[in-house]
Amino acid sequence: MKKFIANSLVAVSAVLGAGSAIASPIVVSFASSALNQHINVGETVTIDVNISGLGAEVLSGYDLNFLYNGSILNWLSTDESSVLSQLGASPFVLNDPFAAGNLGMFASATVGDATLLNDQADDFLLFRFKLTGSADGVTSFGLGGNLDNERNFTGLQFGTLNVDVGGLCVAVGTGQCEVPEPRSYALVGLAMFAAFAPTAMRRRKAK
Repeated sequence: MKKFIANSLVAVSAVLGAGSAIASPIVVSFASSALNQHINVGETVTIDVNISGLGAEVLSGYDLNFLYNGSILNWLSTDESSVLSQLGASPFVLNDPFAAGNLGMFASATVGDATLLNDQADDFLLFRFKLTGSADGVTSFGLGGNLDNERNFTGLQFGTLNVDVGGLCVAVGTGQCEVPEPRSYALVGLAMFAAFAPTAMRRRKAK
């Protein structure tokens, strides 16, 4: 049975892989320090935002807006020293004034692409945010949808990078984030369907 499931998963992975070949391998992910993404009112949560999979590309700049419900979370601090160090010496930084629920971040490298290619890591921490829970409820924490000035990442020659951007749910007090079905279970279900569907179709045709 294990062999059957494993072979089925390989087949499904191959199908999924064919569809994802054109997708960007560059990923911006969010991670929370809170257990089960839940904190109590008055407690602090740390949110790390990371970039991975740059490969032959670089991050030469960004124009971002991190959005959340400012009545549920209260911003304390932002550490962007990691990403600024990856942009080389003396990057240009012009962050928007922070408002409740909207943290604007802008920076651009002042060194050339060759320097970035030589010195920049493939994966690194972008930002570390600290916020406190101020009221019961649930809020998402992620980037705005505008590709020009809310989730704009630039690469070589300051061209726009194709980036897969994640997000995060934070629950405060009585709030509770919905937990999606584990992806592994979904893949097994898809594998079982892929394995049995052809047999079912042949039996139906035989009738």
